[in-house]
Amino acid sequence: MTLPPAVQRLFHRYHAERLDATRHAALIIPTVLEEGSLDEWSWLFATYGWDRLRDWLADPAHAATLSPRVEWFWTAVLMGQAHETPRWQGGNHRRATPPEALPDWWPDTLR
Repeated sequence: MTLPPAVQRLFHRYHAERLDATRHAALIIPTVLEEGSLDEWSWLFATYGWDRLRDWLADPAHAATLSPRVEWFWTAVLMGQAHETPRWQGGNHRRATPPEALPDWWPDTLR
């Protein structure tokens, strides 16, 4: 499933038209939670559902990809209790970028 144009605007650093909501959820979910508007959040919840987003956020490695204030907000909304993952836990704090979404000028050696 391709992203609607309103959501594609959040992925200006990528080939947004190449992103697939199913295959690239690891990039789409944190980006929309972090940078989206009410309309884009509505699309996110309609696409993935409350349970999947709650499960995604419950994983400290995923939650750590969000800024502390955004993580605090979404844990309050989805889990009923605000929480912030200590930055030393859970992952490398970087979002995974699918190689096919990188710009054409991106060096092949870094893909």
